[in-house]
Amino acid sequence: MPSLRSLLPSTTPPAATAGWVTPARNERRRSRALFGVAAFGAVTLMATWTAVRTVPWFGPLVADTLRAVIGSERVTELEEAVAALEDDVKQVASDGTGRTLSDATPAALLVLPAEATPRTVEHRPHDVTPPYAKVSTREDGVWLPVKTRASDAPSLYRTMLHPDPARAYAELFVFALDLSKLDVRAAAGSVEPKSDRRSTSERPGVVPEADRAKLVAAFNGGFKAEHGRFGMMVDGRELLAPKPQSCTVAATRDGTLRIGTWAALESGASDLVWWRQTPGCMFENGVLHPGLRSPDTKNWGATLDGNTVIRRSAVGLSGDGKTLFVGISNSTTARAMAFGMKHAGAVTVAQLDVNFSFPRFLVYQPDPETGELTALGAVKGLLYEPDEYLRRASTRDFFYVTAR
Repeated sequence: MPSLRSLLPSTTPPAATAGWVTPARNERRRSRALFGVAAFGAVTLMATWTAVRTVPWFGPLVADTLRAVIGSERVTELEEAVAALEDDVKQVASDGTGRTLSDATPAALLVLPAEATPRTVEHRPHDVTPPYAKVSTREDGVWLPVKTRASDAPSLYRTMLHPDPARAYAELFVFALDLSKLDVRAAAGSVEPKSDRRSTSERPGVVPEADRAKLVAAFNGGFKAEHGRFGMMVDGRELLAPKPQSCTVAATRDGTLRIGTWAALESGASDLVWWRQTPGCMFENGVLHPGLRSPDTKNWGATLDGNTVIRRSAVGLSGDGKTLFVGISNSTTARAMAFGMKHAGAVTVAQLDVNFSFPRFLVYQPDPETGELTALGAVKGLLYEPDEYLRRASTRDFFYVTAR
């Protein structure tokens, strides 16, 4: 006969089975591991993004490393995707109000108010009406002098335009150089553009010592050789052969600047002391490039899609050839850049380098403590080093400006 104890329900918990407790523990561990990986990835992504936006050399290093691993085409696709995401975020965050020129200019360059220069100064560009009133600010289209070490008489001016009616945060900073008082020269980088010619000549990638006493400013050059193989000749040496339909920035023996399709300049090539090529001219003698005629144009330029909203740079000449316009933009398409430069006064426009790290316009001034010549970005947020193009060799080509 069974005992009373054997008939009562057991108070001892059943043994853990492999089908319940162990998988639950593994699942919790797996969830914690996935969370840790996701958190680490997010922190790494944020740190990388911050470094790309603040450290001059970091962005190019990341891009070149990725090109070596996954290829140039995939890196371009990634750059376009990131640019599109950034633009979407700005669209959501924007309140429809843009910065003024004063807001975007370093304090050291805000030393000459508009009243300091009469409107009748020779070669001062004419003020222009903002292209889109709804996104403009009070200083748009007004040319203000930039104090330089060249002389007390103004030779360099600046203005700002908002060239995209759909983006109040799209900015185009334009610098006007009086070519009766300033000379512009080209310099090859220590590496770019990579030459297809054999040579033992050194490429220092800095402004020559002989030109530093009169150095006023400098700005970036064109694309790397792998992005279109656009030609360049400098110091009597042709680094890359010219392409007939490429826009070409050039200087003659007497210092005259010319910009146009190589086919239009080739007949006078023997008189050119330097030239640098870019994608097709955005405007040439007032005529818009066919690839930019549609607002929905695709694949204009050498690297990123023409509709990609990124930082760009460009140069343009006035109709009389007496003023060189240099443009640095934030968050613009190729079309917005082209029309903005034309609106500022250029009749022929060539796009230079693009992306966040490369476009820059630098003004040179003596350091107040050491007296050493130092670079100052003419727009807040440009990436550069204080000794850019001077004591630090540039791997990429650039232009520099000297007083006559």
